[in-house]
Amino acid sequence: MNVYQLDYVVEKVRQNQPSGEQKLLKQLVGQDFTKEEAEFVWEKIGDHKWYIGERLKRDVGLKVAAIDYVENFYDAGIFRKNNNKPKSFFDKIFKPVSSLTRTYFVTKGKTISSF
Repeated sequence: MNVYQLDYVVEKVRQNQPSGEQKLLKQLVGQDFTKEEAEFVWEKIGDHKWYIGERLKRDVGLKVAAIDYVENFYDAGIFRKNNNKPKSFFDKIFKPVSSLTRTYFVTKGKTISSF
């Protein structure tokens, strides 16, 4: 038996285990999140719990803060937008160009329609 292969398998299995934040969010909110997303949401829930506590002048509890944040404030699109890095050389070039092109034609359409 090769010990190194066993270590590799054990390490791969451990990597695929959910993080602490993922487990807690699944238990509190009942939703699955990726590891990065769970870390992001967990930090925001801590801030949200403090903010609600200050507004209500009492402790609201972690479960209430987590449910309130995920249902009323969390938008997965914001997380993906903040973590959406260009993947290739072409993405780095064509994203700004397409934005400029769109802006040009939108302003051109406004000036044409104003006549």
